[in-house]
Amino acid sequence: MNRKSQIPTQSVNDALGAGEVPRLSNMLGLSMRRVAFLSTDVLAERLAEHDSTPTRLTALLVIAEKPGLKLVELANTLGIARSGAVVLVDELEARGHVKRRPMVGDRRAHSLVPTAKGLKALGPLCEVAAECDQHSYGALNQRDRQSLLRLLEKLVA
Repeated sequence: MNRKSQIPTQSVNDALGAGEVPRLSNMLGLSMRRVAFLSTDVLAERLAEHDSTPTRLTALLVIAEKPGLKLVELANTLGIARSGAVVLVDELEARGHVKRRPMVGDRRAHSLVPTAKGLKALGPLCEVAAECDQHSYGALNQRDRQSLLRLLEKLVA
């Protein structure tokens, strides 16, 4: 089976036609939530084929980009409870993708670093995510995507 056939055929735009729910179309938060759910479902299905999830991929990506991050910083970045981040890091550590290292100057804290195995796993997972982005957001040209990313970054800054 080729990769393209592994992506579900329903796109974000197929769920309901444009304008079928006019008030929803005018509610930014609910519209963003709808798009996020639909696109994340596609990503989750594809990542499951690689024994991963969107949350694991996001955590591994954050740790790879910010080695030495504290657990609480990871939790805040992901918007999850510290206890959820502990479980997530336990999973990544059990897979050999990250390690906890003692934090210099704070014996109670640990820094998170990616392992070579984790960095190796990250490449194919990011490829899957890029393919899913293309599928879910293919109606947007590159300029529109960059504009959307800039706007979203403004909202989380």
